Amino acid sequence: MVSVQSFFKSIGICLFWIAVVFVFLYTPRFLQVTNADHSINVCMWPGVVDPKIISAFEKESGIKVNLSSFDGNEELLVKLFATKGRGYDLIVTSDYCIETLINNNLLKKIDKKKLNFWSAINPHFLGYYFDPKNEYSIPSDWYVLGFGIQKNYFKNKKLPLPRWSCIFDLDHINYRMGVINDSRELAGLAIHYLYGEVRLINDKEVKEVTDLLCRQKKNIEAYTDLRGDFLLKSGNCALVLVANNFIWRTLEEDDSIGFYLPEDGVFLNIENFAIPKPSEKTDMTYELLNYLFKLDVQEHNFNNDSFLSVRKDATFMYENPYLASSVALIDPNNPQRLPIFHNKLTDDQINNIWLTVKGTN
Repeated sequence: MVSVQSFFKSIGICLFWIAVVFVFLYTPRFLQVTNADHSINVCMWPGVVDPKIISAFEKESGIKVNLSSFDGNEELLVKLFATKGRGYDLIVTSDYCIETLINNNLLKKIDKKKLNFWSAINPHFLGYYFDPKNEYSIPSDWYVLGFGIQKNYFKNKKLPLPRWSCIFDLDHINYRMGVINDSRELAGLAIHYLYGEVRLINDKEVKEVTDLLCRQKKNIEAYTDLRGDFLLKSGNCALVLVANNFIWRTLEEDDSIGFYLPEDGVFLNIENFAIPKPSEKTDMTYELLNYLFKLDVQEHNFNNDSFLSVRKDATFMYENPYLASSVALIDPNNPQRLPIFHNKLTDDQINNIWLTVKGTN
């Protein structure tokens, strides 16, 4: 027969282990709630900021940064529309998304007086159509597209001229290619190739763009934004459409790879910081922004990620020989501005185009 003392001892042991399990399961959630007032939620593309930089900022400031990423601009837009902008204190997104978010009253105006780096931003990245006075956005990083070439493939063949015909003149293309996985940008480039400019298109022209991209698919090895250099190094592709920020290190490591900007039109692409309107933690957000724009932090991200600085004093970038052709175009002393890639396609148009292309064998 169990004694009263043994019974209560057993109950005590059970309660102890229940308490241990409870603490294990719920302490992280409790800490998250109690620390919420001194944390910010940030959503950005992978590769913009080295996680070590975020850890260093947290240690220095005492502000917890809850960092998340997304696969595409459309995914971020869906999240922000669904929550009316709640849930994030800082985002990084592309130009046309900034325009959409402004038009839907989902962004706060930027208080430039709280930014100690504003005067250091290269004017080549300011004042574009999506936010002419940069009232709602801060340029975070940039890239231009060009052609990565496997030189060994073309050793005994005629090297194609670096023009958009490299990927669209399908009657003269007999090599495997890799192209970007951004449906809007790829379709926009097809519009530029067919009609000489990126502009609005009608139903007949939508079909012509769709037909071109479907025909192009027969030569496509992969649609990818991140693996263009691998496709060249592996020999799977002779040519890839790739961003300069993703290929310059490969040029440094492998002299069999070349990179050329299109002679018939280079488009500037700018990613941007923005603060969702419902955020109530702007002071902490500005503290993070000021930290991220420190010159040594920018240099660290340049050396460790696919990041190109928008600071006009980023000599580590301007003096890099493997970026020479592209940084010359945005040199602060160069008075000529690059045209920015301007999305002209409606959601229905791009959805119809891309579904048809993806469904083509």
